[in-house]
Amino acid sequence: MEMLRSPSFLVFILISIVAAGMMQFYFLGTAQFMQDNRIGAKNVPAAMALAQAAQAVATWFLLGRLLGGPGYKWTLVLGAVAWLVLYVLYAIPRPPVVIVLAQTFHGLAYVFFIIGGQVFGNDVASEGTGASVQALVITAQSGLGLFLGTQLAGVVMDKFRVEGQFHWHRIWVVPGAIMLVCVLALILFFRGPI
Repeated sequence: MEMLRSPSFLVFILISIVAAGMMQFYFLGTAQFMQDNRIGAKNVPAAMALAQAAQAVATWFLLGRLLGGPGYKWTLVLGAVAWLVLYVLYAIPRPPVVIVLAQTFHGLAYVFFIIGGQVFGNDVASEGTGASVQALVITAQSGLGLFLGTQLAGVVMDKFRVEGQFHWHRIWVVPGAIMLVCVLALILFFRGPI
């Protein structure tokens, strides 16, 4: 918990809670969103698998190069921007093929923000505290973040559902706007090791 005295680490943890929470909009809404946009239910799993493919490729080929080049700050920013792009693409009128191809942005975001953030936590931990710092990062991202994100996504999706139909544009604007704030906060306030 002493790590939270570092302003940069505190900013990272707070943004991790918020950004990771926005994944729940993706997880809870994407399958129905695809079906409502003329992507057959039988094709949804294959379409969403593009995110996992992008995640595997990014982990294998890109993560180490980004952390070794632009550093933690810009790797995390790139991850947050990838989610922002995903939600913008979801919110604007687009053909179904764009929705399918947009899945890659979730995979990239997961690698650069979630995994990159876990690497950051490990690297900034003082000697002997690595496991505790990792537990804090994972609790922020996969515990508190996903819990709060689930609650918010449920409220927003219920609010913008009329007579059984989701108003997807309005739904996707919410995580998009929140991710824009996260991107700006990372750029302005995160001063992690470069």
